[in-house]
Amino acid sequence: MKPSQNTLDSLSDIQQVATLGDVRRIIGNSLLALARKEISATDVVAMAKGVDAISNSLQAEISLAKVRIEMRESGSELGKLVRIGATLIGND
Repeated sequence: MKPSQNTLDSLSDIQQVATLGDVRRIIGNSLLALARKEISATDVVAMAKGVDAISNSLQAEISLAKVRIEMRESGSELGKLVRIGATLIGND
């Protein structure tokens, strides 16, 4: 399906996708294009898979940031409690 001039015009000034705002704009314009029957549902499904991957990546980054904050607050004792890096492998 060939995209209409409306869809092309709405995305033409985006040189790169650098922010979540850019992603939201592309999603919104794509949903509008779907409603106008300028793109197919298959196109939107493919886009949704990419958006899901971005969402999962962002969630992983947020989780990592939370762990870093928690480790700063209580992580100094962690190595002492479980001997991280010093546990011997074997029967001895």
